Amino acid sequence: MNKLLASISAVILLAASSIGDVIVTKSGSTIVGKIQEIDGGKIKVSTDFAGDIVVEQAQVEQMTTDEPIFVSIEGGSSYSGVVTGGPSGGLKIQTPDGELTTSVDKVQESWQPGTKSPTQVRQDTKMAELRRKWAYEAALDMTGKSGNSDSTGFGMSFRATLQGVDDKLAFYTRANFEETDGSKSADDARVGVDYSNQINDDWNWYISSELGRDVIKDTDIFVTTAAGFGYTVTNTESRFLNIRGGLGYRFEDYSQFSTPVREQLNAASLDFGLEHKETLKWGRLVNRIKFTPTIEDFGSFRLYQDTALDLPLKAEQYSLRIGFANDYDSDADLSGKKELDTTYYIRMVLNWK
Repeated sequence: MNKLLASISAVILLAASSIGDVIVTKSGSTIVGKIQEIDGGKIKVSTDFAGDIVVEQAQVEQMTTDEPIFVSIEGGSSYSGVVTGGPSGGLKIQTPDGELTTSVDKVQESWQPGTKSPTQVRQDTKMAELRRKWAYEAALDMTGKSGNSDSTGFGMSFRATLQGVDDKLAFYTRANFEETDGSKSADDARVGVDYSNQINDDWNWYISSELGRDVIKDTDIFVTTAAGFGYTVTNTESRFLNIRGGLGYRFEDYSQFSTPVREQLNAASLDFGLEHKETLKWGRLVNRIKFTPTIEDFGSFRLYQDTALDLPLKAEQYSLRIGFANDYDSDADLSGKKELDTTYYIRMVLNWK
């Protein structure tokens, strides 16, 4: 009886080999198509009647191909040739160097000429995941008002991020300018760089530096540099929350025309920060906070907070950003200025990679 079944299978394989690759299962089912690959104990076959089919390799009794394919067997050796099925799971591969005899269960991988082996595909995918990738974001807004008072305003921001599996490098800049009735009512700008490296899934270390100016507060230049550790509270597809803390240094130089004249600041400082991103059904909420008090006087500090909601537009890569930012300088009153500046904005955002 076994010999009869083997003979019938052989006849089926011989008859079908002229129209494609053939797989005969241990239950007697026959599948005719194109064997795309064998990987992880599964055989992927493309058919005309059912598209791609995945068959368990352990359930296959015989297989044959009408054209050469690559086959890797136990031990890691790879061969190219036409595969011919035999009884009891036997296989014959017609290689340029002669005929190789093996069996279905000893085939580790198989792939079509002109394509990569499943192992190579996995290696390439892993390398691509490890490779750092750049992402860019630019935002711009312009405002104007006429009537009892005339004003024009301009705001912008730009961020370039190099993201890897275990680290992230970000360059950013933002600026706000506004003129009301011929006088400046806002004129501030800052640029910065921030690098973080993951120690494990939860902890990371970072180093950052920021430079800027605020003409309205008579600050010609301010510089903050810090390094420390961060902790990722949550990191999912919809939510990211990271808090950080460390030591830093603050330098601030003020205009000689400020009244009263404010003394230059050179002081060691603490550095605290928070970054929060929440993906919603209709947009994304982003919060960033940076708090830098001096060590000598905790009441002398700068606090910057930016909260924004990004609403995606139909045009790909574009979104509308609605938000507000607070910049608090606890020592601004020393030069007769208000400590808090608040900016409200609606910006057009472009993201690309």
